[in-house]
Formats: sequence, C-alpha cells, structure tokens
Amino acid sequence: MRALYSGISGLEGMQTEMDVIGNNIANSNTVGFKASRVTFSTALSQLLSAARSPQGNLGGVNPTQVGLGTQIASIDQLMTQGSFQNTGKSTDLAIQGDGFFIVNNGSGNYYTRAGNFSLDQNGTLVQAGTGYEVLGWESTVSSTGQRYVDTNAPIAPIQISANTTMNAKATSQMIVGGNIDSSSGIQPTTITVTDNSGNQYTVQFTFSPQTNNFNPFSTSRVYNWTATIVSGPAGSVGKSISGSIALDQYGNVTKDSAKNIYINNSNGTYSLSTTSASTASGAAITLPTSGPISFAESDNTANTVTAGYTNPVYTTSTQIYDSLGNPYTIYIDFTNLGTVSGSGTSTTWGTGTNTAWAWDARLANGTPVNLITSSGSATGTNFGVLEFNSSGRMVGNFVLNNGQLTNVNAPTGISFTPSDGAATVKSQIDFTAVTDMAGSSSAAITQQNGNAQGTLQSFAINQNGQIIGTFSNGLTDTLGQVALANFNNPAGLNAVGNSLYSESANSGVPQIGTAGTGGRGTFIPGALEMSNVDLAQEFTNMIIAERSFDANARVITTADAMLSQLDNLKQTP
Repeated sequence: MRALYSGISGLEGMQTEMDVIGNNIANSNTVGFKASRVTFSTALSQLLSAARSPQGNLGGVNPTQVGLGTQIASIDQLMTQGSFQNTGKSTDLAIQGDGFFIVNNGSGNYYTRAGNFSLDQNGTLVQAGTGYEVLGWESTVSSTGQRYVDTNAPIAPIQISANTTMNAKATSQMIVGGNIDSSSGIQPTTITVTDNSGNQYTVQFTFSPQTNNFNPFSTSRVYNWTATIVSGPAGSVGKSISGSIALDQYGNVTKDSAKNIYINNSNGTYSLSTTSASTASGAAITLPTSGPISFAESDNTANTVTAGYTNPVYTTSTQIYDSLGNPYTIYIDFTNLGTVSGSGTSTTWGTGTNTAWAWDARLANGTPVNLITSSGSATGTNFGVLEFNSSGRMVGNFVLNNGQLTNVNAPTGISFTPSDGAATVKSQIDFTAVTDMAGSSSAAITQQNGNAQGTLQSFAINQNGQIIGTFSNGLTDTLGQVALANFNNPAGLNAVGNSLYSESANSGVPQIGTAGTGGRGTFIPGALEMSNVDLAQEFTNMIIAERSFDANARVITTADAMLSQLDNLKQTP
C-alpha cells in the first residue's frame, strides 16, 4: 500500500524537523547563532488516469493522482537580527544590520556574527575559543608621523601593541576663537561748561592710540585726544582741538600735552585753544595731568567728568610643541587700537566704523619669537594688526608702518628656534573665528596641532569599527579598523562549527569593506549579538512536529491493519 510509504516519508520528515528544532534550542544562548527552519514539499505523485480535454458534448476530466508522501524542500538559515547583550568589554562587538566579521586560521577566511573577541599575547585581535585572527586594516604611520588607515589595502590581522607610541609633532597651526571686547580702552566722554555770559557748550572728548613709533604693548601708552564742541551757540558747534595724553599700565594719567582748553568767544567768533584770548569771553576745561582721566570746568570744579577706562590689553595662552615634543607656553596679546577707516596712505585713526587690534606673541621662557608671513618669511615687525568691521567680523591682517595700515608682509604666524636642538618652529595662526563685539573678552587658542610623544594607555572601538587609542599625552589616534563582509545570499553560507561560516557556491563572493558602507551594518561596541532563536516559536514547532509524527505513525499502523485484514481473507473457509 502506498500509504505505508507516505507515512514513512512523513516520519522521516518530522524526525529531520525535530533535529533542526533541537539544534535551535540547544543554541538558544550561542553568541551570533542563526536559527534554521525546515520546509517540505510533496514527493512524486502517481498518475492513475490522465486528464482529458473537453470533446464534443463532453466536458474535460481532471487527472487522477495519488501522492507518494513528502520530502524536505530546504533547511533555511534565518539571518534575522538577534538581540544585543551589553558586556562592557572593549573588544566585544555586535553587528547591527547586515555583514559578518572576517577571521582567518592561517589557511583560509571564515565569517561569523559572533563578536566575542580578545587580544592574545602578541596583542593580535582574535576570536575567543578558536584563536582565529580578526581581519581588518592596521594604521600606517606616514613620513610626517601621522597615522592613517588605508581601507583600499588588503585586509590582514590587527595587532594592538601595548608599547605603541605616538610621535612628537611640532605645532604648525593654531586657531584662535572667541571675542575681544570692542568697548575696551578709553571711552568717549562729554562735559558741559558755561561761559561768563551764560552760554553753554557741550564738549566731547574722543581718543585713539598714537600710532607713529607706537608700541601697543608697552607698560605706558600715549593716546591722541580730540575735543569737539557738539552743542553750543551758533557758530561754535564743530570747533575742535587735539592733543595727547600718556597713561601708565593701570590707566592713570602720567602726562597731558596741555593743562587747559579754552573756548574763546570773540564777538560771536568761536575757537578752541590751549591759550585764552585776553579780550575773549569764554569758558575753560582743566585737563588731567595725573590720576584718573578726569575733565573739570576750570571755574567750577564740582563739574567734573571721568572717562570710562577698560584695560585695552587682553592675553590668552596655550601650550605648543617643537619637533622633539618639548612644550612651550605661548601668550598672544591683543591691544585695542580703537576705530580706523581706510588703509595704506588713506588710513585715518579715530574715525570710521571699523576697529583695529594689535597682536603679538611671546613665550613664557623668554625665547625670542618672530612674526612671519603666510609664506613663512620674517616680517621685520613686532606686532600685527587685525581689522574688524561694524559687524564685529575680521576683514584682514595688516602691519602698521608709520601710522599706515598695509597688508604687504602682514604677519600671519610666528616662528622661534628652540635651544634643545629641535627644528625651528613655524606656526600659522588663524584669527578668522575671532569676533570684536561689546562684551567680555573670551578669545582663546581653541586648537593647535602639535603634541608631545605619547604611549598607548587604552583603546576603544567605535561604531565604524575604528580602533581609537588613547595615549599618555592626552591625545587619541586611530590604530586600525575592523572589516566587514557582506554576501548577496548570506543564507547560502556553509555552517562549519564554532559559529563560523564559509563561502559556498550559492552564497556569492564576500563584499569586503568598512562598516556603514555598501549595505554593511554598523558596530555596537561593548556588546554581543545573541542567538535569534525564538523559544516560544520552537516549542510550538516542536508540538506541531510531534503531532505530525504521531499522525504519520497512525497512518502506518492503520495501513498495516488493513493489510492484516486482507491476509485474513485468504484464511477464511
């Protein structure tokens, strides 16, 4: 009877399904394990009568067939994502998305989703349990001492040596950012005085640094002042006079070019002078010669105003390095030069809406510092000038030449020669991120690209598979990168044990690259991908397989009973 053979095929199929279910359940805690499933198809059917097409007045007849049981169609690997378990171990990796780690046993490559890696005694990253080496790319040190990872190179084992060092590097670039206070220096101030005829005059004093033979970083500074009548009787407005005033490092007056300013009124003709006309009717303002920057009405000292003063010098500092990794503390000083308009021979100080700041650099140990141009040549000047527009944005680098601003040989960096045998340090300074707004000064050297020599202290792997080392000099660098392989048909890989797969004729060739590119997934550092076995589904499948096995066994026993009945017919008298 055909039913016997159908029942037997069903029993064999259910036994195979139980084998698969048992393997799935046994590996429910295996790192990176991918469950399998069994699918069935019908076996060959026996044709009892063929189909017949409609003919004449008769309709068509379907074929008469008897199935001969079942057979296994496929055992599929389910490459769905497993859940993640955090471990906190720096060498553990999980893959989120598609892809496989690549490991090598010395004779060939294998692929795995199990990222339980560790370091061996040589510092090589290996798969725990097998010792197979994890493949990727090690960083290469260039001729300039910079590490880089060439992901176009062939993959190879990754070694992380405990004695890995980072070479010293001289500072060649600094970036300055933040704000320098545009309101620093001497603030404009006004005083209203009255002449003996009762006429009132409002006089405004404005200030700008003296720029001829000027050292903005001296402990004493000379400012030019201009006094202008801004309100008063007709004919007096706009009259002005200029002078100079010297301040010490604390902003106190040490000398003024005149003691008094006189507003002279000669029959309606007005003038400002440092001497009083004997026949004039006017008023006088006493200028300071010491102490605060105060102005007083000469015959009414109760009427006194003091100009606001904020130290115009602001200093920031950082540590830079020579080619041997020796550190130097560098200071960059800024001094507010006030407003300016134009450049070259048309430079006019104390006017316009732009603001100029002088800058220089010095080392804490007293090593001489030279200012250099963008080409690296010496400028022959002690300081540079930065100009800012009315929006507080820098518009250019200049050099001050006899009171005129010019960008010819303008300084853009510094150089100095160390005394320890290191090469001359030449470092460009980028000031474009500096702003000149009214507010506290906060400018700082935000970046510099030099460093001291360092030794590897620890490492971590990021989501792109880059191995980032932390060195004793406080810097980080890329030591290597873990590779990923993807396949057109990952379910077609051969499972070879130890949670490993090998390439098969139907898997496609490995497409090797970095995580997050080419359809490859990304890494979750410090975690492992667990088995994707669903125990609830497996138990359900187990019940179904057991019931199906029972049913097929019943088919066999029933067919056997029917055969026994036939045998009994022959023995009946």
